[in-house]
Amino acid sequence: MKLTIFLAAIAVVPVSAQLAPMKPAPAANIAAKPAATIGTAETSLVPLQSLRTLEQEMDGRISATGDKTDPCTVLGQTRGLYVRGLGAVFSAEVELAVTPGQVGLFQTAVGPDQKARIRKDKLAHVPLLEKTLSDMVLSLAASPVLKLSDSDQVVVAARLVYRSWEDTTGMPGQIVARLDRRGGAIKVEVQ
Repeated sequence: MKLTIFLAAIAVVPVSAQLAPMKPAPAANIAAKPAATIGTAETSLVPLQSLRTLEQEMDGRISATGDKTDPCTVLGQTRGLYVRGLGAVFSAEVELAVTPGQVGLFQTAVGPDQKARIRKDKLAHVPLLEKTLSDMVLSLAASPVLKLSDSDQVVVAARLVYRSWEDTTGMPGQIVARLDRRGGAIKVEVQ
């Protein structure tokens, strides 16, 4: 019944109204930004290449955390961005200690002794990574490359990655270091 009423209503509307093409908006409503705004405060204050350089520096610092035989590992690459009115945010996925990636042909399982050693190593690296991240926040806040305002914040976060066979009881999921450039102290949160 409803379908019949709908079809009847469509039939009443003149064919010319049904097939009329949509008209584009008048040209006066569409305006490109004038070239004069390029390079002003409206664009990002931090060049993309500068962020890439700082991302690579962060990768290097995290990879140097720990001892030479068992350092922290950056999985993927650090990502940084600048948000006007907020500040700079850098994040990385980090493995606190070297672990067997996959159990395969040459290693049938991760034994309990190896699991205990890896857990001990990872727990030992947590305060080292905290220190690295807080040092990085200070370095980034003072960096002339970022050109931060006094109201900006700098946040450096490490999301910690674990293997499915690991006992993560009491292990943090992320470490976040933050500095408010208005004179606040560095805050490090182990979550």
